[in-house]
Amino acid sequence: MPIPLPPPPPVAEVRQVDQSIGNRIKIGEISQKSAWLWIGGDGMSPKQLWLPLDVLTGRLGFRRTTTASGEQLEWFGRDQLLNDLETRTLEDEVAVDAWPWFRAIGVSVQRRDTTLDLSLESPRIVAIRQGRGSTAGRVVLDLSAPALIQRDEQGLVVSVQSNRSQTNLLRQLGLSPQRFQEALRLKHRDGDLDFFTLKAPWRIVMDGTQRRSVSKGGTRASPFVAARFTPEIQTAIRKGLILDMRVVQVGVKPLRIYRAGLPLGNESLLLRPLAPLRAQTGLRFLNQLAQPVNSLAAINGGFFNRVRQLPLGAVRLDGVWLSGPILNRGAVGWDGPGPLLFDRLRLDQEMRVNGGRRWGLGFLNSGYVQRGLSRYTRAWGPIYRSLSGEELAILIRDGRVTDQFSKTELARGVPLPEGASLVVARARAPLPAKPGDEVAIRLKVSSPVGERRQVMAGGPLLLKEGQVVLRGRQEGFSSGFLGQAAPRTVVGQDPKHRWMLTLEGLSGSDPTLLETTLALQQLGLSDALNLDGGSSTTMLIANRTVMTGRGVPPRIQNGLGWIKP
Repeated sequence: MPIPLPPPPPVAEVRQVDQSIGNRIKIGEISQKSAWLWIGGDGMSPKQLWLPLDVLTGRLGFRRTTTASGEQLEWFGRDQLLNDLETRTLEDEVAVDAWPWFRAIGVSVQRRDTTLDLSLESPRIVAIRQGRGSTAGRVVLDLSAPALIQRDEQGLVVSVQSNRSQTNLLRQLGLSPQRFQEALRLKHRDGDLDFFTLKAPWRIVMDGTQRRSVSKGGTRASPFVAARFTPEIQTAIRKGLILDMRVVQVGVKPLRIYRAGLPLGNESLLLRPLAPLRAQTGLRFLNQLAQPVNSLAAINGGFFNRVRQLPLGAVRLDGVWLSGPILNRGAVGWDGPGPLLFDRLRLDQEMRVNGGRRWGLGFLNSGYVQRGLSRYTRAWGPIYRSLSGEELAILIRDGRVTDQFSKTELARGVPLPEGASLVVARARAPLPAKPGDEVAIRLKVSSPVGERRQVMAGGPLLLKEGQVVLRGRQEGFSSGFLGQAAPRTVVGQDPKHRWMLTLEGLSGSDPTLLETTLALQQLGLSDALNLDGGSSTTMLIANRTVMTGRGVPPRIQNGLGWIKP
């Protein structure tokens, strides 16, 4: 009698983690466009709730501050170092788990199809205080408990209870309060409002910012129209600047396009990269990059790491590489007022030690962190601090290695002298030389684009010499990124003009990269490069934000602008 075979092992039960993805956040009666990801839990309490970092800081009052231990995120008395926060990509943005922050102050959450509802019992306003001296424009609301705040296109919506005398005081302070349900809409009569939150006591701190434009009749004009009719822009238009807004239909999708351009050869305004000059680390509003160089019209520029706030792609200003190219991505280069040059761009660096062995240096002044060797110069900033856990470095001056730095020294920060190069070895890659060795460094660009004095990279390249050249996978972009619909920023040219453009959808759906390319073809563009889009998309005219990807100005790493000579 044969021995029976043992029964097969039981089939493991596979439980899929409950996930919901949406595209709007609602507080009270106000909803705003934003991606979100709900993971696990039940319908009222997730295990994780991922929201874009830019939404938390730009719309809900989270604040990024710098401490001795590094940059941290703060909201109603809770703080955490950004380096200690887990992050993930949500659409085209860096997202963090906001649920621990919401849970800490009792925020209730609920998902309804693609909308995320946030609610919190509205506290009372206990006191209203005004700043003094240099902070005279500051207004502080002392609260009985935390309150939900959100920013929309019209101002701040604060979920609080107030009495008549308090609203009268807010009106006297220039905040134009409007009561609806258990919330106040606050708008500064002279400008926008920036804000952050504090604990002990619970507080909302508001500061007035940049003045908005008002038409002659006293009613608020559209930002684009108001900016176009400022005296300085009218003068620039008479000298050749072209500003227009038009709608282009791609399939069934209407797209609104803002353009700022000049005829080829026109030198009344100069096209320049807009980038921080003292240090590449950090993000800024576009007007903070545009104002110091008298830029009349500007758009956001290339990609960057939102957590580390470092550039991810080529930026060359007046012949100096502030940030080197990565992944052979699309770039645009130019010298004077003539045609722009478009191509994919790679920068090859070779280091030769004592006239013998050659070493490849992967990246120059870049926030793109990979195993191997990278080089940093004074254009990166006065100090280099390590960007990863395992780093060693050597300093090269006048063709010779003068110093070697340990992991601990790099974590504290080491100086970058003028004319020197710091070669950093990451992930246990060996150092190529030691103090006293003679070193020669050679650079070679893969395209004439990299030989131009001004270079800006983004990607993917959309049009070149009239042909569609959209090959995003070759430039290191994911399929998810390539198929995504989002607001867009583009630099391009037609046979007679050079253009800066932003695009957005009018029917609730923004353009994909292919739809963007087809829309640009309708406008007659022969060459075009996609820059950083989505929530980074911004156009500034006469220091007025006329279009943004999320409705509020984002912080970015670099930009592109028409500046006065």
